[in-house]
Amino acid sequence: MSLPELWGVAVEVRLLGSVTARFGGSEAVLRSGRVRGLLAVLAWEPNQIIPDAALIDRIWDESLPRHPQAALYTLAARLRAAFAEASGDAAERERVIRRCGGYVLVAAPEDIDVHRFRSAVAQARENVWNGADAMAVRLLDSAIGMWRGAQLTGITGAWADRVRMTLDQERLAAVLACAEARLRLGRHAETVPLLAGLADEHPLDEQIAGLLMVALYRCGRQAEALARYTTVRTRLVGALGVEPGASINELHRRILHGDLSPIASRIAGID
Repeated sequence: MSLPELWGVAVEVRLLGSVTARFGGSEAVLRSGRVRGLLAVLAWEPNQIIPDAALIDRIWDESLPRHPQAALYTLAARLRAAFAEASGDAAERERVIRRCGGYVLVAAPEDIDVHRFRSAVAQARENVWNGADAMAVRLLDSAIGMWRGAQLTGITGAWADRVRMTLDQERLAAVLACAEARLRLGRHAETVPLLAGLADEHPLDEQIAGLLMVALYRCGRQAEALARYTTVRTRLVGALGVEPGASINELHRRILHGDLSPIASRIAGID
């Protein structure tokens, strides 16, 4: 029996922002950060048994309650009750089930925003491989638009911090892939503000700097492109004591000589 046949109400779990679960138009009332933490841990790996010990460690970290096992049971009961109340269907309790010394969230990956994000990014990369950059941009824009603020808002602890770092890296990779596809489509002017903002957020990132140099040059802003190289070089030398890498140096040389050929585009990572 497929997942949609088990329950009458579709669920949508969100981790890319505040941790929530919605059933149709009704949001489950998760009355504590710990309950939201349990939902986050289970939704990160849906349909997988997460052992009690791992759940306790990820939810409470070093601030363990006096009776961790009993506290975990209470959280699970509250999450199950919230699902039933929001959906109006007592059967929705069975989305969170006890099995083999742990708990499982039974849900299709597409019911959870982080897994939809990853699926859209994977589809976009296939489109890039097949030369369909316009479709890739649409998919990546859709994926990036799933963020509704800082991921796992309000969830604390070492596990949540690791997940946030992972998702930050995945989101940045998606944004850069989208920028590269836009540049290949000749949409240089609209890409400059995005890349300039990223360069401010990641001042030592040579890939971002290189893409911004390409976008500026192709907008007829050669002097600004060269100045961007000088800026990132100064920052690298000042902060890390290292010179820029060979790729961005070659890109700088080509822009300096007005020769941003397809070879130079490949150096910047956009062709």
